[in-house]
Order: sequence, then structure tokens, then C-alpha cells
Amino acid sequence: MSEAHQHPVGSDPCDPSRREEPMLQEETVQEVLARLARGEGIKTIAREWGVDRKTIKHWRRLGQGRPRPGRPRPCGVDPYRDRLTQRGPEVGWNAVGLHRELQGLGFTGGVQQVRRAIRPWRAEARWAAVATVRYETGPGEQAQVDFGQLRIWLGERSERVHLFVMTLGFSRRLWVRAYPHERLSALLDGHERAFRHFGGVPLTGL
Repeated sequence: MSEAHQHPVGSDPCDPSRREEPMLQEETVQEVLARLARGEGIKTIAREWGVDRKTIKHWRRLGQGRPRPGRPRPCGVDPYRDRLTQRGPEVGWNAVGLHRELQGLGFTGGVQQVRRAIRPWRAEARWAAVATVRYETGPGEQAQVDFGQLRIWLGERSERVHLFVMTLGFSRRLWVRAYPHERLSALLDGHERAFRHFGGVPLTGL
């Protein structure tokens, strides 16, 4: 008998990802339908999820997945979530690498299960990275202005003060003054005092 007949492609009964497919199908279908609704292409979705394009078209026609009813089962990745939160930032939330590590700890699920589990953390890390990118401007080009609030004690009474803050875009130098409110008079006075302090006026104020 030839080797091809001994090991037919895609029929390995020991593949754990095969055993988990019925449990994951409903979630997979809903995610695919959501991406289709956002206008993403069938070819792109099929390549990323490893699903045949005909299957995705079939899901789109049905509009929903209906796997056989059964008792709710706990997610196989749940016992390893602490490990994921610890190692995720260290490996850049790489699902393949994390899946390999979890397999060494006894995890028998597929990489897609790990990918879904870390998706919220990976998205949060991505947005945090974007939020901390420094926006560079040249000298004198821009100043950023905002109000902040702070509670202080005046004698035995707690008072809220409003902090006018101007930050120069190039040097990141700050000028701060406290006001009893955030009305227009405080805004204009804060600008005038800040310009006198810095000895000039930037081209733009943000």
C-alpha cells in the first residue's frame, strides 16, 4: 500500500484541532459574518481563518451557524489565561509562539483558540502603543492647551481648582496656572500669561 493511502491528507484522527472544531464553529461563523458585514473580502477571510471559500459563501447564504445543541463546555484555554497575560507582552502577543508554550504545559487546543483568547489584550496593547507615539513639531510651531482638575484643601474645606496647562510641542515645556473655573475669561488670561512666560506666540494652538 502506498504512503498516500496510509496517511490520507486531512484525516489524521489525532489532530486536536479537529476535535475542537464543533465547539468553535458557532463563534467562528459569527466572526466571519461580522467581517463580511464590514465589507471584508471572502478570499482574505478564507486565507486568515483557513476555511474554504465555498464554506464562507455557504455561511453567508445561511446568515448564521447552527451547530448541534449540546451542553456548554468550558473554554480549554481558561486554565492558561494567567500564563497568557504574563507571557503575552514579552512575546509581542504572538499567538503561534504562545500556543507552542501552552502545548508544553499540556494544552491540547488549537492556535485559533489562543488567538481568540488574546485578541482583546493584543488590541489593547496596539492602541496603547499608538497613544504613546510622540507627535513631533518644530520649535515655535505648536502649543497644546487643556484644563485639568485637582482637589486641594484650603483650611478645613476641600476645593476643586481648574488647572490651565500649556505645553510647547517641541520642547515639552509646561506652564500651569490654577483658576476657580474654566470659563472664557480664564482661558484668555491663561493664554496671555503663558505667552508672556515663554516670550512668544506659537504658530498654532491645539
